[in-house]
Amino acid sequence: MCKKLKVLLYGDVDLNFLDGSAVWLTSIANTLNYDQNINVDLLLKAKIKNKNLVSEIEDLDQINIIDTYNQFRKKKFNNGNRMNTTEAVQLMEELHSENNYDCIIIRGFELVKSILKSPSLVRITIPYITDFTHDENIITDREAKLLNSIYQHFPQIFVQTPQMGEAFKKVANVNGEKLNLLLPMIPDYNEVPEFKNRNSSLVYSGKFAQDWYTEEIIDAYKKIKKQDTNIKLNIAGDKFQGELIARKKDIIITLKGESGINWVGGVSRKASLEFIESSDIGVSWRSKAIDNNNSVELSTKLLEYGRLGKPILLRRTIMHEELLGKEYPLFVDTEEEFISKSIEVLNNRKLYRKSAKSVYESCKKFTFYEAYKRLKPVLWSFYTRKTNIVFVGHDLKFINTAIEFFEGNSDFEVKIDKWKGHNKHDEEYSKKCLEWADIIFCEWGLGNAVWYSNNKRKGQKLIVRMHAQERLTDYPSKFNLANIDKIIAISPFIFEEFFRLCKIPREKMTMIFNMVDTTKFDKPKYKDENIMFNLGICGILPKSKRIDKVLDIFERLWEKDNRYKLYIKSKLPKDLPWLMNREEEKEFFEKVFDRIESASWKKNVIFDKHGNDVEEWLKKIGFVLSTSDFESFHLAPMEGMASGSIPVVLKWPGSETIYPDEFLFNSKEDIVEFIYKNGKSNMYKDNNKLKELPKHSFDKHIIFKKILHLITSL
Repeated sequence: MCKKLKVLLYGDVDLNFLDGSAVWLTSIANTLNYDQNINVDLLLKAKIKNKNLVSEIEDLDQINIIDTYNQFRKKKFNNGNRMNTTEAVQLMEELHSENNYDCIIIRGFELVKSILKSPSLVRITIPYITDFTHDENIITDREAKLLNSIYQHFPQIFVQTPQMGEAFKKVANVNGEKLNLLLPMIPDYNEVPEFKNRNSSLVYSGKFAQDWYTEEIIDAYKKIKKQDTNIKLNIAGDKFQGELIARKKDIIITLKGESGINWVGGVSRKASLEFIESSDIGVSWRSKAIDNNNSVELSTKLLEYGRLGKPILLRRTIMHEELLGKEYPLFVDTEEEFISKSIEVLNNRKLYRKSAKSVYESCKKFTFYEAYKRLKPVLWSFYTRKTNIVFVGHDLKFINTAIEFFEGNSDFEVKIDKWKGHNKHDEEYSKKCLEWADIIFCEWGLGNAVWYSNNKRKGQKLIVRMHAQERLTDYPSKFNLANIDKIIAISPFIFEEFFRLCKIPREKMTMIFNMVDTTKFDKPKYKDENIMFNLGICGILPKSKRIDKVLDIFERLWEKDNRYKLYIKSKLPKDLPWLMNREEEKEFFEKVFDRIESASWKKNVIFDKHGNDVEEWLKKIGFVLSTSDFESFHLAPMEGMASGSIPVVLKWPGSETIYPDEFLFNSKEDIVEFIYKNGKSNMYKDNNKLKELPKHSFDKHIIFKKILHLITSL
């Protein structure tokens, strides 16, 4: 994936306190961090007073934490410690105006209601909805209408469990198509636990609230201790809610003074997990008001206990039975059951192992990675921007049709950085392209690939398509290979040459052939009975194209039959001053043209103007010749085949990986014999057979798909 999804994440949550909603916020940050193509701005509600939870996410590569009270010091907030929902929405609007987010994820029912009033935010926001009345028999008409309005206005909605989704559908009277599961998230599994009781300790980690049975757990533990003094109770957390706020002082005195209780206060999630790991039984026993047969919420803490291989004491509910099975042995509804089963499981090795393994296996589907796989399609459905791709190179003739393809693809925006030479370019313009691009596609691995590989920004993808001449230069040795995502070699032989000569690792490369616009070349030949006497060569520069060998072949054929003609479509040496400044090239071509001028067959050698009308030129050509010392692919003979002309290739290294054996020859004499024989018999009169290879293996649409797949898979 080459696109960048910009996400704003905000929870009406104070990360100074460890509770389920705070854990949710850090969990979804960890989950989103799996995708290097997602950039997340996480906006904090509260002033940071401790980093217990923030420390869990501040080093994540894809997460940018916006420290509200530090970064927006000039803003006046009603409260010096926490934003209210109105302030949060205003700040989110400002951030969206500045950053143009693709998607916003929020948590908090009051926040959801406020965003309903913000047209710029509501259309790209996914609310995570948990705190609503789940029973259709109890919910008020006003709340039901509000939920229906939320459903109608937001493009997608996250719910915690399938049961919660069903409840939402009923109470809001909607079909549920917009509802998406965002199950509770826990860190990925690493090592398999031992499933052993090591320290005979219970553990509770979370907030202190009446329905979370804070006092009931403490009271039950006191009674357990009377029966077994070896059993300990470990507690982590410092957030008091509801009625317990009034009794906070007394509870703290108990936590600090009661023997056997180890209270560590508020800690980071990492420390909390380490605390759980050092304990033996997880406590998730809550009131009937929270855990009942109509409950649609699942405790994240329960899953954390299970991930670490700890048996769990929890109330029997339909949801808990679905998660752990009806026969799970540690369901507890009363204090008596809590006490007896705590003592039993800590003293029964077999029961401990059985219940621990059961919970461990049941919780696997809730890991960050599994959550990411479920989230990915929902999030990326919000991406509507085009991908910016810049094509870079001094000579783009072989990639032009692919450029046209991407220009016509509505998912892409295209720019061209045309270089003046192998190492000459407008650096200021290249810098602008660099700032703009998501994808950089270097045609030829020359100075362009060196510059872009050394200047590429984080998150950009760089592809370099290499031909042949690069292997004889020092440019590949200057590549910053770590910044090149993939190198395309245009033939199997070239692939191995770059590995052999340039030491480019095979895993860094892929092979995608050159492309042919077979439809453009598939034109009827001229109705000329002498067409099989017409030889053609397209491109005679430089010397390595070996026009001298073509003349040898033509001359021998002309001596056999003076109807043979040679059509040369090419730039001429005089058109390239730099070429004629090379003494060896100059002498070679002077001899070639002197030979033509003095030959008796001079009139049968026709120079056609160089241009982009090769498909028209091929309509009169019977045989297309390739006599080069070396080619990486040599497009002209393949274009000839696409037109119905017969390719004739004097073997060069790697030619056998592209062209059929019947068109490959070891000597000029073999070529003369082949052309003379087939010119007379017109063996390839049905030239549709010639067209099959380029159409099925090298057609531009086949190659486009391969390049597109490469780009989108990075």
